[in-house]
Parts: sequence; structure tokens; C-alpha cells
Amino acid sequence: MAALSGKVAVVTGGGSGIGRAIALRLAREGAKVAIGEINVDNGALVVDEIAATGGTAFSLATDVTQSTQVDTLFAETVKRFGTVDILVNNAGIGEMSPQAQERVRERMMKAMGGQRDSLGVTRDLSDADFKRMLEVHLFGNFYCIRAALRIMEEKRSGSIINMASVAGINGIPSAPHYGAAKAGIIGLTKSVAAEVGGAGIRVNAIAPGLIDTPMTAGIPAMGKQMLLMRVPLGREGTPDDIAGAAFFLASDDSAYVTGQVISPNGGLSL
Repeated sequence: MAALSGKVAVVTGGGSGIGRAIALRLAREGAKVAIGEINVDNGALVVDEIAATGGTAFSLATDVTQSTQVDTLFAETVKRFGTVDILVNNAGIGEMSPQAQERVRERMMKAMGGQRDSLGVTRDLSDADFKRMLEVHLFGNFYCIRAALRIMEEKRSGSIINMASVAGINGIPSAPHYGAAKAGIIGLTKSVAAEVGGAGIRVNAIAPGLIDTPMTAGIPAMGKQMLLMRVPLGREGTPDDIAGAAFFLASDDSAYVTGQVISPNGGLSL
């Protein structure tokens, strides 16, 4: 019998990159998968991929910054599959304007030549950009956790997996709003884990390093090169590297693991 046979998983941002890999892995391990995805076409493609391998899934258009849409996703999951056993909070963004990217690239080049200076990101960061980063990551995680707990606390079991980042552990000089949002997710993870452990619910976070996804494709080549120089394993991670960690946290193999941050980062953070 598959390790997750009979389980139901909700994966946000499951239409591409890490979310897609996690949805496929959980389905392969026997879980029924509900995909919350803002890009309807991407979500439908992943549902088709899961169906092609004999799995069961559906996708629903979901903007995690809208709590009503999140609640609808969970209600629909219960309607179709009966419950929710696993939540993977993966939806996220990594936005930086082309102007900011170019400025960071220029100053990184100067730094490599020995000319040190501020990257000049925070002073030009708009209220709207900072707010949106927190809305998608931190508020989105909260809305989904709240909806999941309304189901999981009743049956006194469940596993919640939040997608943080090594940027939330070490900081990230080119995107302070992203680092702040991911650090917030780590704090939320630990707090909720302490709260709900008595109800048999585990809450953990995954903090990936540099992973080859559509979101990281926009990182300037110079920035990637500098990061990879600090990675002992010498390569970018793959979405499947993160899906393996998610499967571990979703399965009974991690039955005594809660409030933890697992960081598959190739040694970037030692």
C-alpha cells in the first residue's frame, strides 16, 4: 500500500515549480490532491498529469491573499474528498523590478571588484511591493492554516507544511521584503506547532535554498553565480529535491517531528 493511501492533501501554488513537484509526489504516494492555483491553466495541466498516472486530483482557481477564496478551496476539498489530512502552503512570489535587478547587478559587479556599497533596495521599496509580498506569503499561509485547522482539530490529526526559504534564515540583501515574509512564516510555523501539538497536528516548514524553478529564473545570472560559489554541493536544487522533503513531513515517517525547519539548500546554510 502506498504511504499516503487514503490521505487528502491541499497544495497551494501547485501548478508549477516546487508546488507541481510536490503535488505529483503526494499523488504518486497515494494521496488525493486538491490544487489551489491562481493560474487556472497550469493547475489543470497538473491535474491531467496526476490523472495520467492513475491518481486523483482537482484544481480550483485560488488567490491565497483572498481568505474567501481559500475557504472555498477547503470547502470544495471536503465536499469532493471528505476531509483534509495534509496542507502544503507553497504559493508564493519573488518579484523584483527590472530597474532594481539592474541596480543590484551593477553593485554586485562593483563589489566583486572591491568597491563596497549598499545595494540600495530597501530605500526604494514601495509600500505596495512590501505589502504584497507579505500578503501572498505570510497572510496566505495564515488563511490556509486557519482553514485547515478548522478541519484537522475536529479529527485531532494532520500535517501542515509551510514553504519558507533560506532567505528567511540568513536574510537576502536583494529582496528584504521576501526575507521578511519568509522569516515570518518560520515564526508562524513554530508558534502554531506549539499551539496545536496537543491535538495531534504537526506543523513544519521547508526552507529551500536556490532551486531551479520559473520563479528563480528571474534572478540575475551574476547573483546565481555568487550564490552557487557558496553551495558545497555545487549545484542548484531541483523541485523534486523539495518534494522529497515535503513527502517526509506529510508521512508517518515524521510522526515525531513538529515545529522544525528543514532546509534543503546544498549546504548554503551550514
